[in-house]
Amino acid sequence: MRKLFVFIFFLGFVFSSSAQIGAVIGKNKDYEKPTSKKQKSSYSTAALAFAITKDAASDEDKVLAIYKWITSNISYDNELRLSSTLQKQFYTSEENVIKKVLERKMALCGGFAFLFKSLCGNVGLSAEVVHGFTKDYSRKVKKNKKPNHTWSAVKLDGQWKLLDITWAIGYGSAKGPDDFWLLTKPSEFIYSHYPEESKWTLLESPISLSEF
Repeated sequence: MRKLFVFIFFLGFVFSSSAQIGAVIGKNKDYEKPTSKKQKSSYSTAALAFAITKDAASDEDKVLAIYKWITSNISYDNELRLSSTLQKQFYTSEENVIKKVLERKMALCGGFAFLFKSLCGNVGLSAEVVHGFTKDYSRKVKKNKKPNHTWSAVKLDGQWKLLDITWAIGYGSAKGPDDFWLLTKPSEFIYSHYPEESKWTLLESPISLSEF
């Protein structure tokens, strides 16, 4: 039933994949601007990360605390979604994206994933930003060579887990985010998400992008 529910989601998905321009730093050369060592700031999320996780008793508690903080304090950035000018200004480095996210309290998919990775790293957790493809309203993958979405992976007890904070917020309600997208089973995540690197399907025998 949950698999069918996931498919139904696509019919009403509020964030079009075409809106995720600029979410993948390094994949779009128009948005990538090298920063010299002299220009690089000392911006850090360490203090925030420690404040968020101060009551966490385990690594899983830390992940949950970070997830809850982001979904409670950062909303989807429709202004940035519609402005290629802002995207060019913001998506110059992961550090700059994170800074803008925290200043504006808003993000696109890349911003959510970069912030999550940074906060996890500050408290000793291994996390990765995963770029890939998602299905459109008709449950088909758009024929793009470039990824159209970004999500997260985090290591807990020696195993990688998947989460999509953007979709958790997008499919949430006034009561909170949709926690189905937190530590989702890879066998269910694959129905809607296909990573650019197949290893991030976290499946023993991953399907191909064409099969997806």
